[in-house]
Amino acid sequence: MVKQNVFNRAWQKFKKLSIGVKITLIAFFLFFLMEAIVQIVPFLWVINNSLKSSDEFNYGGNSMALTSTWAFSNYGKVFSQFLVNGEVRYLEMLWNSTWQTFFYLFVNLMSSLFIAYILAKFRFPGRGLMYGIMIFTQTIPIIGTGAAAYKLNFTLGLVNNPALIWLAWAVGFDYSAFIMYGTLQGVSKSYSESAELDGASEFQILFKIIFPQIFPAIMALLVTNFVGRWNDYATSQIYLNKYPTLAYGMFLFQTASSWSKDGKVVYYASLVMSALPGVLLYACFQGLIVNNLTVGGLKG
Repeated sequence: MVKQNVFNRAWQKFKKLSIGVKITLIAFFLFFLMEAIVQIVPFLWVINNSLKSSDEFNYGGNSMALTSTWAFSNYGKVFSQFLVNGEVRYLEMLWNSTWQTFFYLFVNLMSSLFIAYILAKFRFPGRGLMYGIMIFTQTIPIIGTGAAAYKLNFTLGLVNNPALIWLAWAVGFDYSAFIMYGTLQGVSKSYSESAELDGASEFQILFKIIFPQIFPAIMALLVTNFVGRWNDYATSQIYLNKYPTLAYGMFLFQTASSWSKDGKVVYYASLVMSALPGVLLYACFQGLIVNNLTVGGLKG
């Protein structure tokens, strides 16, 4: 009933629009519908092929044809046949992906939050320079600093060192800090000023007053950064190759799968399984992200 009322109100508003605006909205709708189809078809293709038997996939002729075998056993084979470097299995790579992703998200988002909060609230000499550095670092292609970054991390002993690799992730001057800075700029200073009058410290103001107001933006960054980090195989390949993640493992297994009987269908099954955490995370928090609203709490 609620959805029907929302649809009716939207339809009534749409009928009141001019012809030009209606045509524009319809054109945008069709464009984004095509974009959605382009994005979803490859994923459905992978799911379809992950449910085929080896014989059907290898000798069926048409990889776009709907499966007739529905071999769900391929997903069970992932845990026994998905093997890289001769010894690292799927569950170990899943664990490596989990701790590396969540450790990175925590360290990176916290360092970005601190830097963004300092730049947004305080006025001090060098503030403009720090902001300029934050913007400048976004314009440098990562491949241009790859060799120097590896040399620095290797010299500091961070390569293949899970205990210290977080130092390389506590960057702060990145896209997350830029987004948080813009979000903090839109937060009313009356909140923090009122808290200061009540004797709150800067940490209390940040985590008890400001943090709840920018929580939707932080969750949006968490979800988008999670997807990017979960699918990042380059970091594992270069800096933590002794601790391969799922993304790096699939990168290695892609070629090896061609030489085993069930390799390809197991590879596609592993792709589907590795995509599930990102899909579930977005499904859980998409309402919070879409409804990025701040409830006012100031009293007159």
